[in-house]
Amino acid sequence: MTVKEFYDTIGSDYNAALARLMDDAFITKLLTRFKADQNYANLLATMDGGDYKAAFTAAHTLKGLALNMGMDGLGNAASELTEALRGDSPDGEKGKTLLPAVVSEYKKVSDALSALLG
Repeated sequence: MTVKEFYDTIGSDYNAALARLMDDAFITKLLTRFKADQNYANLLATMDGGDYKAAFTAAHTLKGLALNMGMDGLGNAASELTEALRGDSPDGEKGKTLLPAVVSEYKKVSDALSALLG
């Protein structure tokens, strides 16, 4: 799989990512780092444990990583979850309803990363 095919597979704009991140080699380097990032695992654990402030931090970081790397579906799903968990009174129940979209988008990205990076 090529980097362009990775973006096509996850339904994101390769040309926009390329414009922001300069070349396929740099994108691949960032995607390798993303694959090892623990924010998704932290998000799942903190949501499961009801620690919605910590879940906010993990969702916010995941959102930033995804959007900066052009993974629009994951970034947008994480953004919605971030907003539900933002502030002094995070809406954990709404967060629980939004989490499956993040899980689905993350799986799509993860599967494509496995095809790209091995």
